[in-house]
Amino acid sequence: MKKLFLLFIVFYLNSFTTAQDRKFQEHDTTKIECSYNSLNLGSHNSGISFGNSQNWNGLRFNFSDCGIEKINGVNITFWKPKPGPNSTVNGLSLGLAPGASRLRGFTFGLAAVVGERELSGINISGLAIVSNGLIQGINIGGLAIVSNQLAQGINFGGLAVVANGDLKGINFGGLAVVANGDLKGINFGGLAVVADKDLFGLNFGGIAAVSNGEAKGINFGGIAVVANKNMSGINIGGIAVVTNGSMSGLNIGGIAVVSNGDLFGLTTTVGAIVSHGLIKGINIAGYKTEADEFKGINIAAGWSEINNFSGFSVSGYNRITGVQTGLVIGLFNSAEELHGVQIGILNLAKNNSGIAKVLPFVNFHFD
Repeated sequence: MKKLFLLFIVFYLNSFTTAQDRKFQEHDTTKIECSYNSLNLGSHNSGISFGNSQNWNGLRFNFSDCGIEKINGVNITFWKPKPGPNSTVNGLSLGLAPGASRLRGFTFGLAAVVGERELSGINISGLAIVSNGLIQGINIGGLAIVSNQLAQGINFGGLAVVANGDLKGINFGGLAVVANGDLKGINFGGLAVVADKDLFGLNFGGIAAVSNGEAKGINFGGIAVVANKNMSGINIGGIAVVTNGSMSGLNIGGIAVVSNGDLFGLTTTVGAIVSHGLIKGINIAGYKTEADEFKGINIAAGWSEINNFSGFSVSGYNRITGVQTGLVIGLFNSAEELHGVQIGILNLAKNNSGIAKVLPFVNFHFD
């Protein structure tokens, strides 16, 4: 499900930005014919300019920029620019779709804001903010914010915030927040928060928070929180919290908490808690606890199936397939090797002999 969702987001946003990507890939400016005719009021490239002045300081008006180099001040354009791989605009940029190799300052585009190498400052667009390079600062895109590299700062996309590199800061996407690298900070996605590498900070996904690497911090998924590596912090999934690595901290899953590695801390669910390694801490399950090894306090209304157990357990059925050390209380208790006490209607300790192997109410074995 994660991969299908990610492919949908990438396909949608790539279809929007393909034309811009092709434009910036044309680095050979000799193929572009630019006229630098302008009416200038001032001297030494400073003052007020009307037209396609190549370098200017001050107030500049132009229909469409072409082959510019450096503009400092206020740049107002009325149409999308032609490629300018070495162009820089510092200051205030206004227009339908302001664009340059580097845009620094305050930029407003009625349709789009486009940068090839860098967008820094405050960038606002009715549709999208797009950069083949770095995006940093405060960025608001009516539909989307897309960076082909690092994006950091405060980013708001009506549909999505997407970075092909790391994504850092405060990020809000009406549908999704997606990073092909690390995702760090405060991140909210109406449907999902997805990181292809690590996920750090406060992360909220209406359906899911997903990390292909580690997940650390406070992670909430309306349906699930999923990590392909270790997970630590506060992890809450409406249905499940799942990791292919170890999990530690406060872990709450509506139906299940599952770890392919060790599980540490306070873990609770109305369903099942499953670890293919060690569970250590306080464990509360409405249905079942299953682990290779358990150390701590276990409460499971249904049954517990544990290989090696050490601590205290209350469960309808305590089944210890290895060594039990400590106290278990249940309707029925079974231990392959008991080194402690069993309290229940029927208690089985296979390392006891004779009548003491199966006893009602209480059974025990101490070396």
